[in-house]
Amino acid sequence: MATHTADKILALAEKAMCTKGYASFSFRELAMQLGIKSASVHYHFPTKADLGLAVAKHYHHRYSEALEDIERQHRTAGERLQALVQMYRQELVTGDHMPLCCMLTAERQLLPEELRQELRAFYELNIHWLINATGQSKCQAAQVFALLQGAFMGGKALGESQFFDQVVTAIESVTQKQ
Repeated sequence: MATHTADKILALAEKAMCTKGYASFSFRELAMQLGIKSASVHYHFPTKADLGLAVAKHYHHRYSEALEDIERQHRTAGERLQALVQMYRQELVTGDHMPLCCMLTAERQLLPEELRQELRAFYELNIHWLINATGQSKCQAAQVFALLQGAFMGGKALGESQFFDQVVTAIESVTQKQ
């Protein structure tokens, strides 16, 4: 039962962080949504920093598994890169909120240090994965990741996937540089 409640708290906290940000959600509102007392949320996650870190680690873990799936399912660097682009595009057109990493980046200065470190680890995961899974240089991997992030955010802001599609065409020119 305790794990089930903690999982529900994590899911609601992630949704709140992705829609309004880390600074704008409260334990009280999570408790109200679950029909429990605020003290019950604190039982599972003593502080907001503890909850934020747990959400970020859970998100990081799911994303890491998705990258591993891409590697298992696709043999070539080009196929892997296309699968990553499709993963971003799918989230753009089906998701109703911003990804956690984007929201946390926007609030970076407000975050507790351990959450900043987890955010950094998430970005490093992406760069290292691009280097290892696609054979890109560190510079190319950083450029591709920046293009994906920017294309996603622009597509969300404009409410159109065409923007995303136009920007990601630049990935080909980045990956062809040697």
